[in-house]
Amino acid sequence: MKRDRLERLTNRITVELLVSIVLCLYVFQVLVFFDALSKSTFLVVTIISSLGMILGLVSTSLILAVTDMLLVFLGAFLLYFEPILMSMELKLFMIFAIPIYSFLTYLIKRSLFIRKLLAFRNEDIQSYLNDRDPLTGYRTLESFQRKYEQFIASLPSWRDEHSRMVCVSLYYVDFYDQYFYRNEEATNQLIRDMAQTLLYVRYPEELFFYTQNGTFVVLSAAFDNEQERQRLKTVNEVTKTQLGMNIFRSDDKIHHITIRKAELFIDRKTTFTPDQVISYLKRRAEVDLSEEYIY
Repeated sequence: MKRDRLERLTNRITVELLVSIVLCLYVFQVLVFFDALSKSTFLVVTIISSLGMILGLVSTSLILAVTDMLLVFLGAFLLYFEPILMSMELKLFMIFAIPIYSFLTYLIKRSLFIRKLLAFRNEDIQSYLNDRDPLTGYRTLESFQRKYEQFIASLPSWRDEHSRMVCVSLYYVDFYDQYFYRNEEATNQLIRDMAQTLLYVRYPEELFFYTQNGTFVVLSAAFDNEQERQRLKTVNEVTKTQLGMNIFRSDDKIHHITIRKAELFIDRKTTFTPDQVISYLKRRAEVDLSEEYIY
């Protein structure tokens, strides 16, 4: 909890503010010690401050923490247990100069690195957010259209025992609009639970899409033979059963919610576009008679 608060606090501190603090400390140090110290002592003080800045710029957080603690203990031992004639203010400066400067410059380096990383990956982040549904974290309909074209293009033009096919499976909540209008929060939770269940039921190599309005699409690649087709059909039935058994809709009333499914096996010779595939699967799912209810 304390670590999270510290992270939020450091993230709010801007690079400009940190640089200003370091410069003000350094200028204040020079103004105070320039006339008060001898030339050699002033030179040592300046070197110590510079070493602290360098340490913060080249160190990781763990190395910085360990080094600063060692320097504080070592400096306190040498300055207070050895017969070194020096003012109390100068002793405190010698002990804490490196930790303070190193910590501030480390924060500057960290903030600059985060800025550079965000600027460098801004396009990737924007693309990721555009391709992901915020409710489920699954890919969107636009992403399905691109991935579908890539899958179809990768299929061989001939058919033998090693040729591949694409299976597009669709699941949707019947009467989704009515449930969403009645209780938006409960319906959104239902969709999140369905998305979580799909992750555990389906295979890791499959791609998952949420095309809005309670509709999920699964894109699978398999060998083009009857055994694989039967396997995928069985998996789809199991998926629908698991959705019916593990998902429930919390509301002020108990609703019977129907989950419908459909699948389509596609080879390289198909002329279906992504939109046609989705439209066809929805029509097939509407006549799906094996209904599973969620209580």
